[in-house]
Amino acid sequence: MSADGTEVTQGDAIVVTGSRIRRPNLESTVPVTTVDGAEFFETGRTSVGDTLNELPALRSTFSQSNSTRFLGTAGLNLLDLRGLGTQRTLVLVNGRRHVGGDILSNSVSPDVNTIPTDLIERVDVVTGGNSAIYGSDAIAGVVNFVLKDDFEGLEGRAQAGISKYGDAGSYYTSILAGRNFADGRGNVAINLEYAKQLPFYASDRPAYSQSSGFITVDTDPAGTPNGSDGNPDAVFFQDIRNALYSNGGTFLSYDGGSFYAPYIFQPDGTLVKQTGTRVGRPSVGSFIGGNGDNFRDGKQFGFLPNLDRYSANLVGHFEVSPAFVPFVEAKYSRTDSVSNASGPYFTSAVGERWYTDNPYLTDQAAGIIRDYYGDYYDAAGNSGADGIPDADQNGFVIRRNVVELGNREERAKRETYRAVVGVRGDFNDDWNYEVSANYGEFKERTRIDGNVNLQRMLLAIDAVDQGEATTGVANGNVVCRAQVDPASGSPFDPTNAYSNQTYPGDVASCVPINLFGEGNITQAAKDYVLSNSLARGKITQFVLSGFMSGDTSQFLNLPGGPVGFAIGSEYRRETNYYVQDELTSSGITFYNAIPEFDPKAFEVTEAYGEIRLPILRDLPFFRELTLSAAGRLAKYRGIHKLVKAYNVGLDWSPIEDLRLRGNYSRAVRAPNLAELYTPFGQNYTPPPADPCSDRNLALGTANREANCRADGVPVGYDYIYTSSLPYLSGGNPNLEPETSDSYTFGGVFQPRFLPGFALTVDYYNITVNNVIAGLGAQTILNQCYDSSTIDNQYCDLFDRAGPGGGPNGEIQGQVIENSLRVGPLNYAKLKVRGIDFDLNYRRQIGNLGQLNLRGVYTRVLQNDNFLDPTSPNTPNQILYELGDPRDAFNISTSFKSGAFTLGYKLRYIGKMTPGAIENIKSVGGLPPRNADAFSIDYYPEVFYHDARIAIDPNSKFSFYFGVDNIADKKPPYGLSGAGGGSGIYNNTGRYFYTGVQIKM
Repeated sequence: MSADGTEVTQGDAIVVTGSRIRRPNLESTVPVTTVDGAEFFETGRTSVGDTLNELPALRSTFSQSNSTRFLGTAGLNLLDLRGLGTQRTLVLVNGRRHVGGDILSNSVSPDVNTIPTDLIERVDVVTGGNSAIYGSDAIAGVVNFVLKDDFEGLEGRAQAGISKYGDAGSYYTSILAGRNFADGRGNVAINLEYAKQLPFYASDRPAYSQSSGFITVDTDPAGTPNGSDGNPDAVFFQDIRNALYSNGGTFLSYDGGSFYAPYIFQPDGTLVKQTGTRVGRPSVGSFIGGNGDNFRDGKQFGFLPNLDRYSANLVGHFEVSPAFVPFVEAKYSRTDSVSNASGPYFTSAVGERWYTDNPYLTDQAAGIIRDYYGDYYDAAGNSGADGIPDADQNGFVIRRNVVELGNREERAKRETYRAVVGVRGDFNDDWNYEVSANYGEFKERTRIDGNVNLQRMLLAIDAVDQGEATTGVANGNVVCRAQVDPASGSPFDPTNAYSNQTYPGDVASCVPINLFGEGNITQAAKDYVLSNSLARGKITQFVLSGFMSGDTSQFLNLPGGPVGFAIGSEYRRETNYYVQDELTSSGITFYNAIPEFDPKAFEVTEAYGEIRLPILRDLPFFRELTLSAAGRLAKYRGIHKLVKAYNVGLDWSPIEDLRLRGNYSRAVRAPNLAELYTPFGQNYTPPPADPCSDRNLALGTANREANCRADGVPVGYDYIYTSSLPYLSGGNPNLEPETSDSYTFGGVFQPRFLPGFALTVDYYNITVNNVIAGLGAQTILNQCYDSSTIDNQYCDLFDRAGPGGGPNGEIQGQVIENSLRVGPLNYAKLKVRGIDFDLNYRRQIGNLGQLNLRGVYTRVLQNDNFLDPTSPNTPNQILYELGDPRDAFNISTSFKSGAFTLGYKLRYIGKMTPGAIENIKSVGGLPPRNADAFSIDYYPEVFYHDARIAIDPNSKFSFYFGVDNIADKKPPYGLSGAGGGSGIYNNTGRYFYTGVQIKM
């Protein structure tokens, strides 16, 4: 094993990831962590990305369990090195770029599910900027998949796994065939793979079918030291039931006190008061136990998507002569994912209102509703009783999770085509070259099943008795009000051509729907309001590249040996395209309306060079002293100046057992097409905490309350968002490239007195400047009122309703829906620091067998975002927050004796906070801001244990069996493992798998 964990052959000259200059023994100036291809089959997971995400250097930003949290991303595995973002991790295959696999996020990150697992020789993970070597996007580093070359033979593999609960099944089959020909001068290999991952849902597991978590029960008075009055603000509860929504429909009444009194519609249409123990802060709170719902029954909450993966790959080359070796790589990959992450349709999202003359409403329910609304306004909304109950003439609201309509399932078909053709060769004894053309194409077709047509829904819920509406005498024929009173309805969006065009037909075909209690929706009503819509996306990438490398051994030798060099150039062109069908893009469905995205192409032309200067060699205290450097110039379309990237490194080996290394890199990342040109379209933020609500005034700066009043927010305003806030998001064509400065220092220790032992220790320090970032809606709201005055750029990004209210029913002071505009800017900074340890030990123990030990440990020293342009030096600490522990390590060991191999792996995840670390620790010189935010300061550290046994009766047959997560460890404190940060935890539980490999 090399110091970086890879097998080497003495005297071989190979290209090290992180350099294009061939070097013997895989000696790298930059830290490289290597995962051998065989390791992907030492686990029950069939996703390459999920296995790599267990490395401490990678963040589980997009694993299978948390890929379902965004629209259009289910089933994706995108790699995120150091947590700096998937768009800042450059993923390569055999040192070459790979087309992106995510059209709705950044469009540049490859989906590593498309990498052929059985064809992987090894994966090299390189820390630190490598833009000078590989070009844009290598801000955090590089993940390079090195595929098998010169494979000869026939191999078949089959593997299957299932959890202890009988769910989350997975299957994998592969055939790999290769052959040498022409006396070994040529080789061709073909790999065919199929993998299937079955979904599992919260309702399948006792531990997940019950909702548990922290609920805020206390608020600290303004001015409390460290934001703490000694009583925990949020306390952990089990069996939490929602007090605002239910599967049958919730009506919020009032029985006195500080809380609303929720009533739940029963299947017969009557209202029953919600039961359970009331907890939380007024006026809504939550219930513990009782007759409410937690939205985890049935298929409402999916943990893993259903995923089918098909892959066909071909690699080949033929040596016409050592100087002329044509080669080819070709692939076709298809993934089919089904995800219900969008959940079912829920009411009150677009201002739905019901009226008490609705024939589906029972007299009992109508009485409770009329009693709550009373008679305080006339039909025009003016104050003053007019003898008619307000609920009769102004309507009422119910909040319902409409489970009978099913989930909005996204059925995504993703296809990836990629072909690399080129020629390489060796000449002049010690020089080599490569010229290649690389074309990749990604196509996505997503069908959204169960998409609710909001225009039709608003027509359908407004039901009347035809006879009563036309003659005053009921006849029992229930119809939509707009069919008998055309003036009562209007298009969902009168300014939208599609809405206006389809409205008359929607009225004519309207079928009334009964949402008062579960089980009352007819099939005809369901067919009327539901539509299957479609979205299509495409990414293309073309790369033309060439380089030459070698050394000066024939004409120039320094004291340490010949000078190594590499020079090359590259042209790259990428395109993006995304379009929804007319129904969805019109904005009248319960799915994000995204405008057509068809920007001009991204283009860049680059030239680069690399040099290695062996200054000294085989001298006392200077077994080796080598200086290396690289530089790259890039001309991006639309950016008039040349963009520069460069690095310099030093290797020093004072004795044979020890090699020290250091490297500095300036890396760049050009803005991608999504960041530049995405048109503004509708988006939704999770329910924000309005900084101007009374309960939040004390949580900001001393300026917050005065600024809220200056912006017209009235005293006593305490609005609580219980559903998403619609806003507009888009791109910014004026963005500039990001830059980063990376430093790595470390060493490789391979003591001669302990053969087979290698230890690397490396310090990394990465600072990303001019970061392209979009301010979150919550950040914009907070910054507006926490600044010195409201005369700032943040307050300009949204509007609040005045004394007359807003156009969508907003009360005075409330943020007007879709007035908030969010787009990316160059303003932020990111900084990460830490130390990586990589230990390898291999030893033959007498005649008993061979022991292998591997340990990978990362201790993070800093992980900060600097996202406040008004205070650019104030850090937002990410370290210790959920998903980003300070300490994480993996220890794997195996012992092979004869036909048997026993393996064991230990994975450790350090403690993390349930909220912001700033709550409990001093950050940036500021005191803790909410020391009693939660009843615990940290989620506990977690250990996972995996075991495996393999039996190889002969060289052609291997059988293996393993158990992952032996202790059936679950995410702590009610976490699902399906969220952004909680994806770091295993939520599948104890998992059994078995497999067989046959070689012929």
